[in-house]
Amino acid sequence: MEQFVEAVESTFKYLGGPLAAIYAVTILLWWLRNRSPVAKERLQVIGGRVGLPLSPLGRKIVVSVLSVLAAFAYVYCTWCTKSVGEKAEHDAGFWHILVSFSIKVLPFFVAGCVFSAIIAKIVHKRPGWLPKSMLSAGVFASLLPICSCAAVPFSYSLLATRRIALRAVVCFMVVVPVLNPFVIPFAYGVLGWQYTMWRIVSIFALGMIAGLLVERFAGDVDPELPEGGCTACKGCTGGIQIDGEKSAWDSSFELMAYLAPYIIIGTTIGALVSVYMPPYIVGEYLSAKFSGLLLAGGIGLPLFLCSGEDILILEPLMRMGLPMGHAIALTLAGNGICISSIALLVPLFGKRATWIIATTFLVGSIAVGLLINVVNPLIA
Repeated sequence: MEQFVEAVESTFKYLGGPLAAIYAVTILLWWLRNRSPVAKERLQVIGGRVGLPLSPLGRKIVVSVLSVLAAFAYVYCTWCTKSVGEKAEHDAGFWHILVSFSIKVLPFFVAGCVFSAIIAKIVHKRPGWLPKSMLSAGVFASLLPICSCAAVPFSYSLLATRRIALRAVVCFMVVVPVLNPFVIPFAYGVLGWQYTMWRIVSIFALGMIAGLLVERFAGDVDPELPEGGCTACKGCTGGIQIDGEKSAWDSSFELMAYLAPYIIIGTTIGALVSVYMPPYIVGEYLSAKFSGLLLAGGIGLPLFLCSGEDILILEPLMRMGLPMGHAIALTLAGNGICISSIALLVPLFGKRATWIIATTFLVGSIAVGLLINVVNPLIA
């Protein structure tokens, strides 16, 4: 198995260049289509000549193939290879990291889009199962093993139903990448009950605060159904619509196509961050001082940490005396809203809500860390 992994990864430095070229062409065409009516018309003509848009069968095939590739990518990343941070630590080049980061993001992005379409179908027929409060939304989030790249489109499918309060959707989106059925027992086994308790309490508090802030300053009430309360964000109503009338295949394809340029931008930035600011750098410069806490929150935000990767980073640091508040600050900022998912927030939730959520994570993680450093010694 080790020889197989080495053989596969030896090709990454050669695949990175072509992958970057594909990304660049995709972003260029997307930009031209949105900025120039003439370019949009010409692209539509060219698309018609090559069979675009795809037929329902073609969309089904594309979603099926991507789902299979995503499943293989998840297995490969989980059981067969090192994390992106470890590769960056061992001086892997940018092309290598770009391919690795793309493989890392792919399963969560595809899963988020597919699950979103399935949720839309289920909710269309059985709306009663939806969580009604921020607390129930947070509990529901803790049962799903997904990261922030899947959480954003998944949360948007809940928002698109117009049947769940905006504050509950935001709370769900904030909690789901930090808590899941794998991370909770893993954190308890590796770092103990105090860290696990603070992780749960802190993210629920941060999720509820973010939900209330977004609803207060970026919420939008449907004028046709004012009695429903705030169920949308200002700036997101013009985005792609997910409904239960379409097939899950069509909704999945449309959501992937709509979000593809944004996830490409986020993935590229994430690869750059991983190369020039890998997670181990955080550990080298964290300290018991306030500057270390600022570093934990400020650097943790753009990192891509999921599936308990932060726990493995924190374990040796906490044994060497890293304060609990610093550890929780890195956990919240690194898991909650990574750079890839921030790119997805803008088209789905709007710029105002994106700024509020990102700022809440940055400021909130530091504030929570300060509070924990004061309170934790008293209960230890």
